[in-house]
Amino acid sequence: MKDKTLILKHLLIAVLIFPLMTNCSDEDEITDPTTSDTESDTETQELDAQTLMINNFIDENMSFYYFWNEEMPDLDPKKEEDSEEYFYKLLKEPDDKWSFITDDYEGLMNYFSGIQKSTGYSLMPMYLEQGSNQVIAFIEYVHRNSPASEAGLERGDMIYRIDGQIMTDQNYSDLLSRDIFDITLAEIQTNEDGDIEIIELPDEIPMVAEEINLHPVIESTIIDTLDHKIGYLAYSSFVSNYDTALVNTFSHFKSAGITDLVVDLRYNGGGSVSTAALIGDILVPPGNVGETFIEEVYNDLLTVAFKREPDYEPDDFLIKFEQNSNNLNIDKFYVLTTPSTASASEMVIYGLEPYMDVIQIGETTHGKYYASATFWDREEKKHNWAIQPIILRSINATNSIDYSKGLPPDHILDDLFYLMPNKYQLGDPDELFMAKAISLITGEPFIYEDFVNGLKSASPKPVESYRLRNNLYPGRSRMWIDKPGWMK
Repeated sequence: MKDKTLILKHLLIAVLIFPLMTNCSDEDEITDPTTSDTESDTETQELDAQTLMINNFIDENMSFYYFWNEEMPDLDPKKEEDSEEYFYKLLKEPDDKWSFITDDYEGLMNYFSGIQKSTGYSLMPMYLEQGSNQVIAFIEYVHRNSPASEAGLERGDMIYRIDGQIMTDQNYSDLLSRDIFDITLAEIQTNEDGDIEIIELPDEIPMVAEEINLHPVIESTIIDTLDHKIGYLAYSSFVSNYDTALVNTFSHFKSAGITDLVVDLRYNGGGSVSTAALIGDILVPPGNVGETFIEEVYNDLLTVAFKREPDYEPDDFLIKFEQNSNNLNIDKFYVLTTPSTASASEMVIYGLEPYMDVIQIGETTHGKYYASATFWDREEKKHNWAIQPIILRSINATNSIDYSKGLPPDHILDDLFYLMPNKYQLGDPDELFMAKAISLITGEPFIYEDFVNGLKSASPKPVESYRLRNNLYPGRSRMWIDKPGWMK
């Protein structure tokens, strides 16, 4: 695909050079915070100037790049006292659930690079019982070299108390987001009367969140069974900083001669479009190199301006499959999904479906087919605010996406790992979803058929709530693009 660096170069002045704000004179600078009312008025003026600068930054970028820019309310940035509130007032409801603003640009860049202050586990919070507001939290997976892994925590562990407190839907997010705390684990049982019983484990586990690198390849393995060599990859986030590790995983699968592939995206909320395209290059049948993976659709203002450029070519809106030496040369793969599977994860599924069999096991995905980009005042650098607005919608080669809902599975299976008789870890052939995939691959019976069918009528059991999970991890359902040169 042609480099977009030179395209729309004339727009750089219009959209990325911000008007100079009126600064207070040297005589107006505050040197003593306890002095006269005149100096206090000056301080207020300075604060207003800062707010106006940020509001103008928001207005100029949203007016030009925001996907729904023509549907934004007509608000005067000079009259909006709270920049954060101003940004969210501009968003189109209910379509846009994903655009956001932050006053910590460096922190956002760290997040996109996989660097976070974290304990290193991912949780599924849920209600203990139907009608109860008590919350428990099961560990979905644990990152390597993290406080959680060093503490011996693992998938399937149930967190019952934080610092001795029972969690509810009012306090669970605050308790689970603490930097320093003690965990009380418990086991859940159902007695003969069908009532839930909680057995607390005696020892509290101290936890301290640290700034760590969250490696997105959380598990990879190869399973040899019944003349099949099955590669399994559990992937937690599309972080381009770890593309080399991702490629190395597929390279290992290729050199080992795998016959089948299972990609576990159950807990993957998305990330970089470039990484999704890389996975597409590795998985698409070699004969489809050069075909369209994704078409990017921008707002009309940006599209018209783009098309007027002398160097414009229609392919500039397309992401096409590129040749990759690690291509697995397969014609189908299996993908594991839940409602937490979002954005770039979904892109891999619907982008590849026109070219190969993508067999989806699990639950309907989140349903996010839009991408964002980061904008900050890179020229002036007078503030640390950044916005991450939705700027494009994705279309696959057959334009077969239903934008009103997530991607439905071919084989329905609830992620009931917390009810399994054993805490099977990701990649274990006896783990619930992996066992289902192996059954489909080999034709052997699904070993948990009776277990799953029995649970359909079993009551009570913990009530899952993806709403609770989304509140705990509000930033996970994101997909972003590395802005092309003309947009920089």
